[in-house]
Amino acid sequence: MLTDALLLYLHLSAMLGLVVFLTAKTSLTRVDAVDVVVLTRLRRLDVWVWGSFAAMLVSGLALMFWGIKGPQWLSHNPLLWAKVALLALMAVMSWPSTRRLAQWSLQGRRSASWVPPAAEIRQERRWLMAQSHVMVIIPLLATLMSHGFG
Repeated sequence: MLTDALLLYLHLSAMLGLVVFLTAKTSLTRVDAVDVVVLTRLRRLDVWVWGSFAAMLVSGLALMFWGIKGPQWLSHNPLLWAKVALLALMAVMSWPSTRRLAQWSLQGRRSASWVPPAAEIRQERRWLMAQSHVMVIIPLLATLMSHGFG
């Protein structure tokens, strides 16, 4: 039972980490606020976002295989697969952001005074907000699963 609780704690911590790093990226991605220094922070936060994705996946797999309910119950639960699909959707939505930040960073290294165009910053922020809205559903599904639904 302690193992299950600790695995669930790790999974929840990874989920909260994703929320924190995604929120931090969103808060820094504002027109007239993104410069070369902020780009460095955004790139670092992007690494943490991907690390949080990985931590959620690994801790979720550990919970599935070493947790009390086990893979027999969890693998047949449609809410689990909905959570996995939403996490995958978020990862797919993150990839353009990672590429965009890399491109911006490259351009910023070429010229210290370079700043991304306002339209691109707004587009980036919209994608980050969309990810945040998808993220809100995952804890709901987790709560329903923990109470025997699915």
